[in-house]
Amino acid sequence: MRTSADAPDRLNWVLAAINNAHRALVRAASEQALYVAVCEALTTDTPFVLATVSVAEEAPTCAVRIVAAAGKETGYVEGLNVTWGDGPLGNGPAGRAIRTGEVQFNDDLQADERFNPWRERALAHGFRSSFVLPVSLPGGAVAVLLSVYSKGPAAVDPEQLEQFRLLGDDLGVCIEVLRSRAALQTALERAERQDQRLAVLRRVFENSVAGVVVTDADNRIAVVNDAFEKLFGYGREELLGRDPALLASGRHGPEYFRLMWRELRTQGRWTGDIVNRSRDGREIVCWLNVSVVRDAEERIRHFIGSYRDITEQIKSMEALRREQRFADAIMESMPGVVYFYDRDGRFQRWNRNFLEVTGYSAEEMTRMHPLDFFAEEHKDLLRERIENVFAAGEDYIEAQFLTKSGREIPYLFTGRRLNYAGRDYLIGVGIDISKRKAAEEALGAHLQRLQSLSRQVLEIQETERHAIGRELHDTIAQDIGAVSLNLTILRSLLQAPVDAAIQLRLEDSQKLLEDAAQRVRDLMMELRPPGLDEFGLMAALGEHARRVGRRAGFEVRLSGVDPNPRFDPTVAITLFRIAQEALNNIVKHARATRADIVLRAGADHLTLEISDDGVGFAGGSRGPRATTGMGMLTMVERAESIGAHCTVASAPGAGTRVSVTVPAPQQ
Repeated sequence: MRTSADAPDRLNWVLAAINNAHRALVRAASEQALYVAVCEALTTDTPFVLATVSVAEEAPTCAVRIVAAAGKETGYVEGLNVTWGDGPLGNGPAGRAIRTGEVQFNDDLQADERFNPWRERALAHGFRSSFVLPVSLPGGAVAVLLSVYSKGPAAVDPEQLEQFRLLGDDLGVCIEVLRSRAALQTALERAERQDQRLAVLRRVFENSVAGVVVTDADNRIAVVNDAFEKLFGYGREELLGRDPALLASGRHGPEYFRLMWRELRTQGRWTGDIVNRSRDGREIVCWLNVSVVRDAEERIRHFIGSYRDITEQIKSMEALRREQRFADAIMESMPGVVYFYDRDGRFQRWNRNFLEVTGYSAEEMTRMHPLDFFAEEHKDLLRERIENVFAAGEDYIEAQFLTKSGREIPYLFTGRRLNYAGRDYLIGVGIDISKRKAAEEALGAHLQRLQSLSRQVLEIQETERHAIGRELHDTIAQDIGAVSLNLTILRSLLQAPVDAAIQLRLEDSQKLLEDAAQRVRDLMMELRPPGLDEFGLMAALGEHARRVGRRAGFEVRLSGVDPNPRFDPTVAITLFRIAQEALNNIVKHARATRADIVLRAGADHLTLEISDDGVGFAGGSRGPRATTGMGMLTMVERAESIGAHCTVASAPGAGTRVSVTVPAPQQ
């Protein structure tokens, strides 16, 4: 409890604090600096442990917001929630001070029920008493609240409070002065900015590339810039006071200008293109922007028009439209579907055929991706080809085009990369190849039938050859043997000495029979190679190579092994006949010193090669039907009859190589 002896000391430090606060009033350069300085002055070397300055916010929040605080217990204000509205949070000292405009004392925070919402927080900081001083402006409005807290009871007495009231009055005057000073500074800054803006506008007006004209309320020209004079060829003295209608070209009728003026008066602005005429009679297409300037009473004071010459742009746009119409005509006249999309698969253009074929509408197309037109199992391959177009520049693919109804149509798609305005696009064309596919299938079936027929003919030929060979063996060969035996018997029956003439005839007949027997054996071997059926293709080729080598006088080398399992007999005899024909050609035409026969088995095919080191011929590498000689054509046809592929490669002085590739026999 305070005693009368404490009064002088208390008054002294109160006066000292207020004196420090007055110094802050004089030195403060802004409201915020003033608030901070006052709070620090009241809590420096005084029993006051916290001083705050707060402002009251308007409804609906009605919050009391602390803008400055100082003292040893500033932690008290962290998260503090105070209002001046209805309810418990608005019934404290701050709320009552705002509503009443009176100082609010609280000599015992523990006993005042109205302090209940903050009591626990206040006791945690050791507060016992406080007072809240509303600081009003000279006009009477409350500007801020000054709140002071003490850890002792009865923070101030009436005499000291009077000193604080005087401080509050001075603080209100200082706030008013600072606000007036700030308002003046703001006004000066605003005026300076306005001057700067006007200066900028003047520079913009004079340096604008657009022709600018300002007319009065009667639409008489008051001001024009240099660009306006240059655009239309009139001098400024010729324009001032005139109606802009002197620029009229006669291209626009009365209705055009009636709508313009109606929009200006109702909307305050009009924008559009207009054809004007310059002083020398040239027509100039301008983009005109007209704005209305009104005064405070909403009366029209001026019209400001900005003219931008777009004559060349209009010509360019018209040329672009012609090009676009031309491009559209090309797209629409092309057979098949034509389309145009970006890297993200967004369609930019398509022709009418695209919509008719797929059954989709133009609106649906804008939401679709190119892969949406193909079945799921084909999308990976299509995606790869699309990426290759953007990477390599072009690609093509045959694929089933999927329509909206689910129908699949065979199409050939070609795509090329196109760079436009710095972006890559794919432009593609799709051609319906249904008829070609049907023709290919028909041709394939026809070729299969021809191949089957050719194979049957070859089989019949080989059967006949085999039968003839067997007949030669069983009849003529046997008869020749019998005649030879008879001659031998006849020779033994003749009485010695035998007449020389008879002896000569017998020996000559014997020699003729031996030659005939050899020719019959050779013919039988040509008709059916020995060992082919029993020992396989390699054995038959080996025997034939030896006979050709003996007859031709050069080496014929054989390498390779028979595949396992063996060839179909028809395939084996066909390959043998091709080798036979190739060796015959070498003997007749190649002038070779060596020939090679190689049989190689791959994973899924077999290859027979017959090559020589002869003179060769001009013509390079030839496909199946590029050969001209009957022997070569025979080899090609034989290969095709068993589904094989035959090529002939040759060059002058480099020999010749015949290659036959046939699918390997199935296990």
